[in-house]
Amino acid sequence: MMQREQLDSILQSQYRLLESIGQVLQAELEAMLAGNTTELPALAARKLAICGELEQLELARVRCADEAGSGLLHNPPAPMALDHAARSRKIRELAQAVTAANQRNGLVVSALIRNTRGALDILRGIPAAEAAGVYGPYGQALGGHQASKTLASA
Repeated sequence: MMQREQLDSILQSQYRLLESIGQVLQAELEAMLAGNTTELPALAARKLAICGELEQLELARVRCADEAGSGLLHNPPAPMALDHAARSRKIRELAQAVTAANQRNGLVVSALIRNTRGALDILRGIPAAEAAGVYGPYGQALGGHQASKTLASA
């Protein structure tokens, strides 16, 4: 019975952390859209911390299930089986929603980078037709491009 209570506690903690990371992702999106970049490092650190906690909880969940043996998950009393199945389903759904929110934020970051590159191209006087090959995937100027020059000389 102790493993069941421990597993239940782990699942509840996982759910709370997934809710927390969802809130952090929403705050991150709002900060990006408002141009408030000063909040982003703290939000990123919080996301990493929550992910670390989730990883540790998942290891504990697997360990707990292994220690209890197959009877814990396969032959629990009917009400407990329904509760465990429902909680697991909610955790999967919330994890999918968090993943989608993180991907959405990634798309926003990509769009902001493209806009910044475009603005730099304008400042550097690079025609739009030539600008596509000026910057690499991490925003660095590609060497050897005819239009590539430092911003200070633009």
